[in-house]
Amino acid sequence: MSGPVAGASPIDAKRAEAARIAAQLDAGAQHIADTAARLARAQARLRDTETVLARAGADVQAADTRFGGLKERLAGQAVQAYIHGGSAVLVDELTHSTGGNDLALRTRYASLAAGQDREAIDDLVAAREDLRSRRSALETLRRQQRAEVAALGAQRAALVKAEAAEQALLARVNGQLASLVDAERARLLAAQEAAARRRSMSGTWSSPGGTWACIRQLESSNNYSSPGGGAYQFEDSTWHSLGYSGTASDAPPAQQDEAAIQLQQRSGWSQWTTAPRCGV
Repeated sequence: MSGPVAGASPIDAKRAEAARIAAQLDAGAQHIADTAARLARAQARLRDTETVLARAGADVQAADTRFGGLKERLAGQAVQAYIHGGSAVLVDELTHSTGGNDLALRTRYASLAAGQDREAIDDLVAAREDLRSRRSALETLRRQQRAEVAALGAQRAALVKAEAAEQALLARVNGQLASLVDAERARLLAAQEAAARRRSMSGTWSSPGGTWACIRQLESSNNYSSPGGGAYQFEDSTWHSLGYSGTASDAPPAQQDEAAIQLQQRSGWSQWTTAPRCGV
């Protein structure tokens, strides 16, 4: 954080500091939202990849099963060829067979002669290797996407932590600002009271300005003789609780001003509904 602006009052400097922190929080919140959106997209891509990878794994497993079956068939054919003395023996059996039992022999011979099962195995091996390569590529992609999701998750967590720290700092600065404002109001009020006492002791009186002038204007149009409580619109019960008798509108301006200051010291600015419009 930068230091106070040269020449600025402590209150102005603290307000500027709070404004800077608030702006940083706004920017940080947008950054968190953007990161969360990127994380959601990365998680969706990862889920899609895992779904495709699961299907690829099932395809490889099915290819392995078919490959095993064809290997068994080929091995069985080789055994039969060996038992019967090879394809020449099968031809001889086909030549001399009778009784319609040559169908199985013809099928076996055709399979061995054409090498159909061998070709099917070769094709299946190639397809299985393609499937395995695709699955390997998908596994690599999944690792990359998992790393991306982890990195974005860590980034978002760091941003949220930084935001919490900024919010704590803003709360602290706002508290300091409130203390400075309260202290400044107290100083101004004390100065007004001191000036009022000096004027009272010297026999002269000048109505307090600033916030008090604003309240008088809103309450009574600055009329000390205004019915219903004078310049500050005192209720009789409140006027009497301050130690005065009669009605405020009958009292001299100096007494009404002193009573208003006493009431503010005792009960705060909330005694006048117009005070917020005067900045307090």
